[in-house]
Amino acid sequence: MVSFIVIHRKRRNQFIRDKLTMEKELEQQLLQSRIEVQEQTFQQIGKELHDNVGQLLSTSRMLIGLTERELKNPPDTLLTANATLGQAINEIRTLAKSLDKEWLERFSFSENIQTVIDRINAGEVIKASYEEQVPLLLRSDEQIILFRIVQEAVQNAVKHASPASILIRVQKEEEGYTIQITDDGRGFDTATVKRNMGLTNMQHRIHLLGGIINIQSSPGNGTNVHIYFPLQKKEL
Repeated sequence: MVSFIVIHRKRRNQFIRDKLTMEKELEQQLLQSRIEVQEQTFQQIGKELHDNVGQLLSTSRMLIGLTERELKNPPDTLLTANATLGQAINEIRTLAKSLDKEWLERFSFSENIQTVIDRINAGEVIKASYEEQVPLLLRSDEQIILFRIVQEAVQNAVKHASPASILIRVQKEEEGYTIQITDDGRGFDTATVKRNMGLTNMQHRIHLLGGIINIQSSPGNGTNVHIYFPLQKKEL
């Protein structure tokens, strides 16, 4: 009787362990599928921006250029409109590339982040900088996941915080890496802010790498997004 109870408990415990393992694997598969769908959507949006919106703006700029050449003394407003359109075209091209996974995979994480930094600095409103203690040696799928997380954090700062500066810093830890995105913007109360889609996506993505995200902020004191992920990452 005792041996029967022991065997039953062992089988039950094994069943529970197997069930938990299957649930974790299913969760990983669902997260990965969600990320893949998002990447496909990003790629389609990038293509539309480049092929349609970009072409319309390029055509408009060409027409403005023709008008300038026909006028002996083109007004300053026309010249300004031409220059502004040129900036908009460059911005859309850069944005379209940042949404294209296949394009991002051609470059390293650092190179892709530097493109984000350059785009922010081109606006001459926010001073953005990037510091890297050691190069991140990542597989292409890993670097895309991390890039999307940092991209989301930076966009949140630009859109909501009105910062004067943004700093992205990569550091090597004993058993992993940390990435910090710090801004000196208006900050917010982390206890009352609602969980939005952007933050949820960041959490889902870092979970695929076995990492964590911690956000520190308070009104008037800027925001620090702290990302940690281990060297021994999960297989995607």
